[in-house]
Amino acid sequence: MSSRSTPTPGAPGRQHWMDLLRGTAVLLVIVLHVHLVQQAWDGPSPREAVLVSEATTPFRMPALLFASGLLLSRSLRKPAGQYLSGKARALLWPWLLWSLVMLPIMGWSYGTDPLWWVNGMYTWFLLALFAYYVVGLLTRRIPPGWVALASIAAWTVLPVLGVDLTTSGLRPDKFLYYAAFFFAGAALRGRLMSRPVPRGVLIPSILVALAWSAYAVRIDRAPELPVLSQLMVLVGVLAAIGIAQRLPRVRAVRALEWAGRNSIVFYLVHLPVAEVLARHADLPPGRAGFLPSLVITLGVCVLAVLLRPMTGFLYAFPARRREGAEGARSSADAPAPPGRGRIPRPRGDRRAGPPARPAARPAGGRGGNRARRLPPARPAWLSRAPATPVTAHPRIRAPAHRRIGASAHRRIGSRSVPSQIPPGMP
Repeated sequence: MSSRSTPTPGAPGRQHWMDLLRGTAVLLVIVLHVHLVQQAWDGPSPREAVLVSEATTPFRMPALLFASGLLLSRSLRKPAGQYLSGKARALLWPWLLWSLVMLPIMGWSYGTDPLWWVNGMYTWFLLALFAYYVVGLLTRRIPPGWVALASIAAWTVLPVLGVDLTTSGLRPDKFLYYAAFFFAGAALRGRLMSRPVPRGVLIPSILVALAWSAYAVRIDRAPELPVLSQLMVLVGVLAAIGIAQRLPRVRAVRALEWAGRNSIVFYLVHLPVAEVLARHADLPPGRAGFLPSLVITLGVCVLAVLLRPMTGFLYAFPARRREGAEGARSSADAPAPPGRGRIPRPRGDRRAGPPARPAARPAGGRGGNRARRLPPARPAWLSRAPATPVTAHPRIRAPAHRRIGASAHRRIGSRSVPSQIPPGMP
């Protein structure tokens, strides 16, 4: 995913806490949608599910967008064409496909409303991500922190323009609201990747997040106050990151990390499954209906992840393989690098031993020193091998019998006979 660094003792590495953040956020989204679908079709949901959903309403989607913004700088290293085509395959394609999947479930009449395609269905998240990546490309010369501040300022002036921030439903202004978290993640990437959230920041952030969650539960919706809402939610996301960086990687944490690595599958699959269950299965209200619906929805999501190697086209448009085939063909046709591969033996004499030592390098440097330490050539009359010259190989060291022959050679004083190795020696 990225370059590695030494993780903090007792805490996941930086890839792990990113996966944990995504996995926890997408699980909270599933809990929200399952209880909302149950309320719409089967009756009231358990109080615990309602409280969890209301308390985490301000933080779920901002956490997912913050985690996506952490990857912006890495994506911007690609050429612009490859960057845009990759985001279109990974974001626009599943947005369109799964919006079409929801039409027969929700009703074909929804397809006639343009705003329904923009943010009337849960796939709005993918469309927003694509828009943010395009803005990131256009503002790549501007620090992302300034873009985050600009989005806060733009959303703040909307009430002056007559936009009511307290209404629910189709709200295109949410694109401006959530942009602050995406570009804040891009701005804080370097700091969060290099070291965990300091304890002096973590503890006050947890207290602020708890207070903001209590306020959301009291008013039964996410607070939407200009400037203050985005700042409080950002503090809460930093608190969640600080906790994730320090959690021990027990089995439950690893399961959430796995869900985070496959968050796109969990996010896209869960709502159609929950809707079909609520519409066609006669489940009782309360816990007796909520728990089976949640377990079945998560089970189908896990199955979809396991089937992803065969169903990858459901989550990203298949890329053309022409470039990969051309690259493989060119690499196959390219000559092997020197010093690698098998050196063929001469066909004339199978008893020929390994190739002889190459000529010494010029004096000076590391290679020159190594050449000066080489023993002199062995005279031909000390060898039983036929005098068949073979190709030199740079990786074969002189065996012990070569050094013994070298000492005898010094006593004789000859230096002009090429070396030979007795047959059968390594």
